Amino acid sequence: MLDGVNAVNFTIGGGGSPYSDPVELAFLAAYEAGVFVAASAGNSGPGPNTVEHNGPWVTTVAASTSNRHFLAQLTLVADNGDTLELTGATVTTGIEAPLPVLFAPEPLCINLPEEADFTGQIVICDRGVIARVAKSFNVAQRNAAGLILRNRLPQGLNTDNHFIPSIHLDSAEGDQLGAFMETHTGVMATFTGGVATPVPGDAIASFSSRGGPGQLLGVGKPDVTAPGVQILAGHTPQPATETGGLPGELFQAIQGTSMSSPHVAGAAALLKALHPDWSPGQIKSALMMTARTAGVTKEDGVAPATAYDHGAGRIDLSRAGDPGLTLDEQAENFVDLRNELWNANYPSIYIPVMPGSVTVRRTVKDVTGSGGVWQVTTSTDGGNWVLTAPERLVVAANGEATFDITIRGSNVPLGQTRFGQIHLTDGQRQLHIPVTFVRGQAPVAVTQRCAPGIIGVGNVARCQVEIQNTAFVPAEAALTVQIDPSVELIPSSVTGGRVYDARTIKAKATLFAQQPPLVTVAVDPTASPAGYLGLSQFPGNTVVDLTDESIVNFIVPPYLYAGELYNQIGIVSNGYLVVGGGTESDVIFANFAPLPSPTAPNNILAPFWTDLNPEAGGQVLVNFLTDGVSTWMIIEYEQTPNFTSSAEVNTFQVWIGVDGVEDISFTYGPDITGGDGGDLTVGAENKFGNSGGMVYFNGDGEAPSPSYPNGEYEVQVRSVPGEPGAKRTVSYSVRGVSPGHAGNCARVTSDVFQGVAIACGKLRVR
Repeated sequence: MLDGVNAVNFTIGGGGSPYSDPVELAFLAAYEAGVFVAASAGNSGPGPNTVEHNGPWVTTVAASTSNRHFLAQLTLVADNGDTLELTGATVTTGIEAPLPVLFAPEPLCINLPEEADFTGQIVICDRGVIARVAKSFNVAQRNAAGLILRNRLPQGLNTDNHFIPSIHLDSAEGDQLGAFMETHTGVMATFTGGVATPVPGDAIASFSSRGGPGQLLGVGKPDVTAPGVQILAGHTPQPATETGGLPGELFQAIQGTSMSSPHVAGAAALLKALHPDWSPGQIKSALMMTARTAGVTKEDGVAPATAYDHGAGRIDLSRAGDPGLTLDEQAENFVDLRNELWNANYPSIYIPVMPGSVTVRRTVKDVTGSGGVWQVTTSTDGGNWVLTAPERLVVAANGEATFDITIRGSNVPLGQTRFGQIHLTDGQRQLHIPVTFVRGQAPVAVTQRCAPGIIGVGNVARCQVEIQNTAFVPAEAALTVQIDPSVELIPSSVTGGRVYDARTIKAKATLFAQQPPLVTVAVDPTASPAGYLGLSQFPGNTVVDLTDESIVNFIVPPYLYAGELYNQIGIVSNGYLVVGGGTESDVIFANFAPLPSPTAPNNILAPFWTDLNPEAGGQVLVNFLTDGVSTWMIIEYEQTPNFTSSAEVNTFQVWIGVDGVEDISFTYGPDITGGDGGDLTVGAENKFGNSGGMVYFNGDGEAPSPSYPNGEYEVQVRSVPGEPGAKRTVSYSVRGVSPGHAGNCARVTSDVFQGVAIACGKLRVR
């Protein structure tokens, strides 16, 4: 702020755990100082829960297609005269004179044979593993005249500063190319140079990271989307490596959320110039509430995008400068409400665990200077939930208005996501607030079942309602069961509660807390069965294909950890494992919060958590070894380099028993450094992130050193299973009175959660 900065663009990953990430906390300070921060959502889509920069003070930006692409036409002619014309993308020159086309002898064009010579030919390579532009470099080293790069899955069209004339085909066109080549001989080809061509646009890029039901902070991400495909940008004329593309180029047309985020930072700067008194929160709300949703699609260009894809929508600067209303929130409230961010005054609503019914509140501020009356309507994505708000808001000139929004989703099946919107209009302006929730059990879970499920008039069914405390604190709970008119309650049948009236049962309970699994770690020279045994000396190793900042999940024989059996393990590039498997959101380059920590990733075994880069060398192996009695799964990081220095390598293992008895240890080979940049965690924690420990954390503790036979440093991981929280059961009988569905809904309120948990019985009278 002292430097006159109003907006910052940040196109580097991170921020998955914003309350412990030092960079994200710096952005919180910027927000408090009046500086708007736009950050890339990440390029790990289209899978769910891959979005980065989850801090509510940051505006997180997804990428959508622009309405101008650099397209080119590929023409193939076989020796029998058959032709095929395909549309691709390029920013290189074309090939005017027909040249022979052939498949590369190695489809990915990574390790081409030394004897390969493609002089005067156009080579077909498949996308994957290495950079696209590296493929044109590789075939150019074998004297190729041109490249046809094809997607094998729908991934969109990308343009790069290739080393030779190159055209990129998406999967549908790539499949046509393959079929034509396989059924014809003597195929020759030409293709044009790229031409700026109008296209529909507003499709979410396939690479753009998505939100999902794993966002447990209570704020939905991304916030907005902006164009991020085939964007004209500056380029260095002296790239450091071949992945930088052809030297001498000052511009490029590239893609990524690193291209979409600057659009939003620039938009924020314009809004700040237009409204110097607006805070970062007001700027954010203006961009979100005026964003375009109509016509914004998923990557297929057909299915409508959702808030998981585009947040509030694609930014629209023709409307953002005059929203009429804004929302704002103080930085300190983002900290105070860190476990319930749906209650922050945020321009979207995201409830990660909808118990049945929840009411939240929003406050809008007039920025027209004249006030007005706003009509309020709602829309939902289906008929099995209800979204309500006041029908109108009266906002005084430069004043504020606060209103309640109630979401009733008890009929939505557990685990499903629902999307809706609050619409506001003053007759001239159109605003919206996205609403998203994931149906789930409240910390005091409630279930109900009736047997039999179908009864006749005059027949009797027995129903049972159970509430259980799944929180880690004691809970005061109040239960009300409302009897449906299609049945009558038999008062004498009620147990565990009291009959309040002919159609109501009530009960109150104090429920003791759930006890978490307790996880401990300790340095123990006899922790493992055999010390360090390099897996390279054994047959049957599986090589894990890890890239920088990645996770690979393996299905494995069942193993026991913290009282539960798992048959999947997630192996992360940065030297730790996610028990039970994980997603891209569980990939964090370094740990800045002591274990245990409630922020993701959780349920981890961390033998050497630091910023590693398996792409730069070494290998990660998985194998199973036995002593004839017991069997262990061993996961070894063999000479894995630190990210900042490929000369600093690390060798370490995790031993996990697979015989039904928990047996977990860490061992270390002769190659061990102090962690990348000093950031290193050795420890473990449970799935809740509320029990665990460390033997080393960023310079404190006993640092790893070689295990037997080269030393005696080994780590033992032990756990004690948790205990469930208290239950309360209420049972009752009903007699059928008239045909219909008897909901008999059970409603629970408690001091450990917001809203009402609801479970309705599935009983039908016929």
